[in-house]
Amino acid sequence: MANEKNVSKIIKELGYEPKEHAYIVVKYAPDNTLSSKLSNFFTLEYYILQLCEKEIVFLPLQTIFFAGMFPKKEIALRIPYDTLQSVKIDEVKKTLNYEVTFTTDTDTIRLLVQKKEWREFRSAGTVATGNSFLGVGALCTASEDWKAINWHRQNLDNTFSLMQNLPQC
Repeated sequence: MANEKNVSKIIKELGYEPKEHAYIVVKYAPDNTLSSKLSNFFTLEYYILQLCEKEIVFLPLQTIFFAGMFPKKEIALRIPYDTLQSVKIDEVKKTLNYEVTFTTDTDTIRLLVQKKEWREFRSAGTVATGNSFLGVGALCTASEDWKAINWHRQNLDNTFSLMQNLPQC
Protein backbone atom coordinates (compact mmCIF):
# COMPACT_ATOMS: atom_id res chain seq x y z
CA MET A 1 0.00 0.00 0.00
CA ALA A 2 0.99 3.58 -0.39
CA ASN A 3 2.16 4.95 2.91
CA GLU A 4 2.86 8.64 3.45
CA LYS A 5 6.67 8.37 3.30
CA ASN A 6 6.52 6.41 0.04
CA VAL A 7 4.21 8.93 -1.63
CA SER A 8 6.46 11.88 -0.83
CA LYS A 9 9.57 9.97 -1.84
CA ILE A 10 8.10 8.86 -5.17
CA ILE A 11 6.85 12.35 -6.06
CA LYS A 12 10.28 13.84 -5.25
CA GLU A 13 12.11 11.14 -7.21
CA LEU A 14 9.93 11.93 -10.22
CA GLY A 15 11.35 15.46 -10.14
CA TYR A 16 8.44 17.37 -8.62
CA GLU A 17 8.49 19.64 -5.56
CA PRO A 18 5.62 18.35 -3.39
CA LYS A 19 3.98 20.53 -0.79
CA GLU A 20 3.95 18.89 2.61
CA HIS A 21 0.72 17.11 3.63
CA ALA A 22 -0.96 18.23 0.40
CA TYR A 23 -2.02 14.98 -1.23
CA ILE A 24 -5.16 12.89 -1.20
CA VAL A 25 -6.70 9.94 -3.03
CA VAL A 26 -9.05 10.80 -5.91
CA LYS A 27 -11.08 9.07 -8.60
CA TYR A 28 -12.54 10.40 -11.85
CA ALA A 29 -16.15 11.53 -11.40
CA PRO A 30 -18.75 9.82 -13.57
CA ASP A 31 -21.26 11.73 -15.66
CA ASN A 32 -24.88 11.72 -14.48
CA THR A 33 -26.05 8.58 -16.29
CA LEU A 34 -26.88 5.50 -14.25
CA SER A 35 -24.59 3.26 -16.32
CA SER A 36 -21.67 5.62 -15.79
CA LYS A 37 -22.32 5.76 -12.05
CA LEU A 38 -22.51 1.96 -11.82
CA SER A 39 -19.35 1.55 -13.84
CA ASN A 40 -17.55 4.03 -11.61
CA PHE A 41 -18.78 2.25 -8.47
CA PHE A 42 -17.09 -0.98 -9.54
CA THR A 43 -13.88 0.63 -10.80
CA LEU A 44 -10.84 0.68 -8.56
CA GLU A 45 -8.87 3.27 -10.52
CA TYR A 46 -7.59 5.65 -7.89
CA TYR A 47 -4.99 8.39 -8.18
CA ILE A 48 -2.90 10.36 -5.74
CA LEU A 49 -3.53 14.06 -6.22
CA GLN A 50 -0.39 15.87 -5.04
CA LEU A 51 -0.12 19.65 -4.87
CA CYS A 52 3.40 20.70 -5.84
CA GLU A 53 5.13 24.08 -6.05
CA LYS A 54 4.29 24.66 -9.76
CA GLU A 55 1.62 22.10 -10.62
CA ILE A 56 -0.90 19.51 -9.53
CA VAL A 57 0.38 15.98 -10.11
CA PHE A 58 -1.77 12.85 -10.45
CA LEU A 59 -0.10 9.49 -9.97
CA PRO A 60 -2.03 6.27 -10.70
CA LEU A 61 -2.04 4.07 -7.61
CA GLN A 62 -1.66 0.89 -9.65
CA THR A 63 1.97 1.87 -10.26
CA ILE A 64 2.64 1.92 -6.51
CA PHE A 65 0.72 -1.25 -5.66
CA PHE A 66 2.55 -3.73 -7.83
CA ALA A 67 5.97 -4.74 -6.55
CA GLY A 68 8.81 -3.80 -8.84
CA MET A 69 6.80 -1.23 -10.79
CA PHE A 70 8.36 2.10 -9.89
CA PRO A 71 6.51 4.90 -11.68
CA LYS A 72 8.16 6.95 -14.40
CA LYS A 73 7.58 10.67 -14.82
CA GLU A 74 5.74 10.02 -18.10
CA ILE A 75 3.02 8.15 -16.18
CA ALA A 76 2.19 11.11 -13.96
CA LEU A 77 -0.51 13.46 -15.18
CA ARG A 78 -0.02 17.14 -14.37
CA ILE A 79 -1.87 20.44 -14.42
CA PRO A 80 0.44 23.46 -14.33
CA TYR A 81 -0.94 26.22 -12.10
CA ASP A 82 -0.56 28.78 -14.89
CA THR A 83 -3.25 26.92 -16.91
CA LEU A 84 -5.86 26.88 -14.09
CA GLN A 85 -8.95 28.99 -14.61
CA SER A 86 -10.86 27.81 -11.54
CA VAL A 87 -11.03 25.24 -8.75
CA LYS A 88 -14.39 24.28 -7.28
CA ILE A 89 -14.98 21.96 -4.33
CA ASP A 90 -18.55 20.79 -3.63
CA GLU A 91 -20.02 18.31 -1.21
CA VAL A 92 -22.07 15.82 -3.20
CA LYS A 93 -25.44 15.56 -1.47
CA LYS A 94 -26.63 12.13 -0.35
CA THR A 95 -23.21 10.59 -0.96
CA LEU A 96 -19.96 10.05 0.91
CA ASN A 97 -17.95 12.20 -1.51
CA TYR A 98 -16.82 15.65 -2.49
CA GLU A 99 -16.54 16.65 -6.14
CA VAL A 100 -13.51 18.70 -7.16
CA THR A 101 -13.63 20.45 -10.53
CA PHE A 102 -10.55 21.92 -12.15
CA THR A 103 -11.15 24.17 -15.15
CA THR A 104 -8.06 24.82 -17.25
CA ASP A 105 -7.37 26.77 -20.44
CA THR A 106 -8.43 23.76 -22.49
CA ASP A 107 -10.49 21.36 -20.38
CA THR A 108 -12.55 20.58 -17.30
CA ILE A 109 -11.58 17.74 -14.97
CA ARG A 110 -14.05 16.38 -12.43
CA LEU A 111 -12.87 14.19 -9.57
CA LEU A 112 -14.45 12.42 -6.61
CA VAL A 113 -12.81 12.64 -3.21
CA GLN A 114 -14.06 10.47 -0.39
CA LYS A 115 -15.05 12.23 2.81
CA LYS A 116 -12.58 11.61 5.58
CA GLU A 117 -15.23 10.57 8.11
CA TRP A 118 -16.04 7.37 6.17
CA ARG A 119 -12.67 6.72 4.63
CA GLU A 120 -11.71 3.61 6.59
CA PHE A 121 -14.96 1.85 5.74
CA ARG A 122 -14.61 2.23 1.96
CA SER A 123 -12.43 0.43 -0.54
CA ALA A 124 -10.18 3.39 -1.34
CA GLY A 125 -9.38 3.78 2.34
CA THR A 126 -6.98 0.90 2.04
CA VAL A 127 -4.66 2.82 -0.28
CA ALA A 128 -4.04 5.59 2.25
CA THR A 129 -2.95 3.46 5.17
CA GLY A 130 0.26 1.63 4.39
CA ASN A 131 -1.31 -1.66 5.54
CA SER A 132 -2.56 -4.72 3.73
CA PHE A 133 -6.18 -5.02 2.67
CA LEU A 134 -6.85 -7.18 5.74
CA GLY A 135 -5.38 -4.65 8.17
CA VAL A 136 -7.65 -1.72 7.34
CA GLY A 137 -11.26 -0.69 7.13
CA ALA A 138 -13.80 -2.07 9.52
CA LEU A 139 -11.38 -4.82 10.54
CA CYS A 140 -9.00 -2.40 12.24
CA THR A 141 -11.44 0.05 13.84
CA ALA A 142 -10.96 -1.59 17.22
CA SER A 143 -7.44 -0.19 17.28
CA GLU A 144 -6.78 3.07 19.16
CA ASP A 145 -4.60 4.44 16.36
CA TRP A 146 -6.76 3.67 13.34
CA LYS A 147 -7.35 7.35 12.57
CA ALA A 148 -3.66 8.20 12.67
CA ILE A 149 -2.61 5.78 9.94
CA ASN A 150 -4.79 7.20 7.16
CA TRP A 151 -2.92 10.02 5.42
CA HIS A 152 -5.92 10.87 3.21
CA ARG A 153 -7.91 11.63 6.36
CA GLN A 154 -5.05 13.67 7.82
CA ASN A 155 -4.34 15.64 4.62
CA LEU A 156 -7.85 16.35 3.32
CA ASP A 157 -8.55 19.66 5.07
CA ASN A 158 -5.08 21.07 4.35
CA THR A 159 -5.21 19.97 0.70
CA PHE A 160 -8.67 21.50 0.17
CA SER A 161 -7.54 24.74 1.80
CA LEU A 162 -4.48 24.92 -0.46
CA MET A 163 -6.57 24.07 -3.54
CA GLN A 164 -8.98 26.92 -2.85
CA ASN A 165 -6.02 29.31 -2.77
CA LEU A 166 -4.22 28.05 -5.89
CA PRO A 167 -3.00 30.66 -8.34
CA GLN A 168 -5.56 30.95 -11.14
CA CYS A 169 -5.44 32.79 -14.47
